[in-house]
Amino acid sequence: MTGRAGASAWRLAVRVLALAGACAWPDGSGAQVLDFRQVYDMAAVADPTWLAAQARERADSEELSLGRSGLLPNLSYRYTRARNWSQARQQAVLGTSTQDYRYSSYASGFTLSQPLFDAAAFAQYREGQARADAAGLTLERARQALAVRVLQAYTDVLYADDALALARAQERALREDARRAARFVAGGEGTRTDQVEVEARARIVQAQTIEAQDFARDARNVLRAIAGPAMGSAPLAPLHAAGLDVLCDGARDLAAWRALALSRNPELAAQRELVEASRQRYRAARAGHYPTVRLYARQQLTDSNAENQIGQRYDTSTVGIELSIPLYSGGHTSAASAQALAQQQEAAHELQASTRAMLDDLERQYYTVSSSRRRIGAYRQAAEAAAERVHATRRSVEGGERTNLDVLDAQRQQYESLRDLARARYDYLLAWLSLRWQAGVLSQADVVRVGTLFADAPPARPSRGPTGRHQHTSGQK
Repeated sequence: MTGRAGASAWRLAVRVLALAGACAWPDGSGAQVLDFRQVYDMAAVADPTWLAAQARERADSEELSLGRSGLLPNLSYRYTRARNWSQARQQAVLGTSTQDYRYSSYASGFTLSQPLFDAAAFAQYREGQARADAAGLTLERARQALAVRVLQAYTDVLYADDALALARAQERALREDARRAARFVAGGEGTRTDQVEVEARARIVQAQTIEAQDFARDARNVLRAIAGPAMGSAPLAPLHAAGLDVLCDGARDLAAWRALALSRNPELAAQRELVEASRQRYRAARAGHYPTVRLYARQQLTDSNAENQIGQRYDTSTVGIELSIPLYSGGHTSAASAQALAQQQEAAHELQASTRAMLDDLERQYYTVSSSRRRIGAYRQAAEAAAERVHATRRSVEGGERTNLDVLDAQRQQYESLRDLARARYDYLLAWLSLRWQAGVLSQADVVRVGTLFADAPPARPSRGPTGRHQHTSGQK
């Protein structure tokens, strides 16, 4: 069972995953290959989640102007013109006299008011300021998350293509093994049991190939949903595994990353602003118990403004101060205050939950990055050892020391080792990016660095550093 076709197929599979998974495209088309930066640029234009985040930021940024408006002067103009019908009755000694009036009235005036003391308006201004600040931080979080989501989906497609390429390579090897087993049985050199084992394994791998095709299609659909229909079915540039060394960033320990995240993570900063906004909302609700004072000035022109002013025209200027003291509102102010206080407590608890979840994920990404060098090295050695075991087992079968079942087991281990090696490399890359994302320091320069790993020419390797590491994250966050 040392057929050249089967051995060649497995050597090809080893080379494919040793380079971190070149894509396998069943249509054999010469479509232009898209790299990570190109897909990321497409997503920056077409991703609905990112576009929605931008729209939300524009909407929430107006909270500052809305809150400030309650502290600024208010100028209004009022105009009325009417036709009036009035009947006046007057009781006299000689009886009741009635007089009908028909006249046109007119009123026009400007009113300018300026709050002098309004605790609710000031609290609403502070709330709007906090919400506007939170909007900018939330948008920054979404911008960083876009890179993580694109890389997640991009590497999922590459991993699915790797799994499909391996399944097809294994399928071709098993077909060759099945033909050889049949020849051995026909020549009296093998057993029917060996032939059945190979055929059964071939059917299983055939089913796995179909499953890998479905997985590859689903992964591409997820990526296309982020990057937009312009991505089409173009193949993706593979990962240059040797370039993972350029991502070496071991200057910080876990405590430093945690401190960085607590101070720089935009999601936590945004939630702290929302806690402040809820605190100001509570103050605004409590301000319903306080009086308000405003300065007003009015210029008004009236003509026939009442029955006793028919034919009279008045041009009136008024300047004054208005004091309003709340006395009873049916319990509205107390209820609104209690509601706002509960919302403030809710926001504080949500901030605490988000902080814990973020630190937990940051620690997971940190240890994934830290251990990935050993993991990738171990998987690489396992893949090489599995390939040698397949070759040695086949030679043993020729000598009568092993059976086809041993070959099938060796092939399965080789497939799993190659698949795990690919996953470990993709996981390292995603964990490296996610670690910086959770720490709040993910920049466009980091996106460029990741993009170089998928370029046509692999990046230059540094003089020292880890061979690569990484972990899978679900992204949002």
